[in-house]
Amino acid sequence: MLSLGDGSQHDLLHKDELLIRSQQASVTLNNTPLVFVGYGIIAPQYKWDDYAGIDVVGKVVVVLPNDPGGERFLGERMTYYGRWEYKYEEAARQGAAGVIIVHTDELFGSAFPLVRDEMRRAFRFLPGAVRSGLEFESICSERFGRQLLSTAGVDLDAFVAAPWPMANRACRLNACLQLHLNFDIGIRHCRNVLAMKKGRLFPRQCVLLCAHWDHLGKTSDRTQPRGYYPGAVDNAIGVSVLLELARRLATAAPLRRTVLFAWTSAEEVGMLGSARVAQLITETGLNVVAALNVDGFVPIGKTHDLSLVDGDQSDLPEAFVRAGKSLNRLITLDDEPRAGYFYRSDQASFAKIGIPSVQVSTGSNLLKGGVQEGMKRHDFYDSNTYHRTSDTFNRNWDFASICADIDVLHETLLMLGDSLCRVRLRSR
Repeated sequence: MLSLGDGSQHDLLHKDELLIRSQQASVTLNNTPLVFVGYGIIAPQYKWDDYAGIDVVGKVVVVLPNDPGGERFLGERMTYYGRWEYKYEEAARQGAAGVIIVHTDELFGSAFPLVRDEMRRAFRFLPGAVRSGLEFESICSERFGRQLLSTAGVDLDAFVAAPWPMANRACRLNACLQLHLNFDIGIRHCRNVLAMKKGRLFPRQCVLLCAHWDHLGKTSDRTQPRGYYPGAVDNAIGVSVLLELARRLATAAPLRRTVLFAWTSAEEVGMLGSARVAQLITETGLNVVAALNVDGFVPIGKTHDLSLVDGDQSDLPEAFVRAGKSLNRLITLDDEPRAGYFYRSDQASFAKIGIPSVQVSTGSNLLKGGVQEGMKRHDFYDSNTYHRTSDTFNRNWDFASICADIDVLHETLLMLGDSLCRVRLRSR
């Protein structure tokens, strides 16, 4: 129940206007105050701090999705600060009791019904992660978010058009949250598969190759005859690519640096497998110089290019450009940077701990048909096969392009694995 300063009360859960999940078995809040902290970002490199001088301990913070963009951030390219995961992590670090993200289609990048469906699924998490300090995390509808912000005189459109850091002037909303919820928590076990080819000179330095082996499991949709999601493209092909690279390394002399292979689980439910690998890297002090995540290899036919999603995070794409040039292949970068695809697969887990990371995927510039035909085939896969039970092997698939992509990956791996240089990180 949410109580506003005008005396009105709102049962947001009943109206599906406040979508809540938690890592706690029981959550109880009694008239806990709400504080608007803008985008909820602390980014020293962008001279932005929404929490400086503000005490949010034990309070519920209300934040906006995405980041301010413009000249102070990376313009149209979303930074990690724009992801909802970051909003929850930072609020937990600040000691907040909970978080409400105000949804808008434009800032969030997806419609509220899609977000509602996601929030209704079982919430999976790693125990001991930063977010576990929160009592709850939530997303509210735009309609109610606007009403909530208006209690402190904040016009959402005006703020988005001309945002400012909230440091020392956060708006305490004229509202309090009363909440009592119980959650069922179960423990599930899943496994990552790791393999290593030890480096001959610098065994503590390594290049990480990653592909997730999980998909979405069974479906309750009785209209689907198979009853499960096979995941041939997403991501059995990626798993196979790593197996082929491992085969090549197994028969060759060791590189100067170690090569670590990680076939991760639980990517589809929050990149939990790669998050666990990142924890192990931190705990062991392994020096990972680059992480290459293979996800999105689609057998659409032979292309001129290999596609990278790099988040403008590092100079790692330059190694691919050099490798591609030696094999007469082009390297193209993410053409929708504002959508934040960099943070939607396993590379994000490694980027969060300061490792130069990239996602490697099939390009779109077909030898026969060019970019227009390539995008058409990608769109067909996204609309008809992605995350569906139809994602099964087809003997008519053309693997010529994927074999050529493996060659570029292999050449890049050799460059990185035998190098004495470091990949330069940029501001995230």
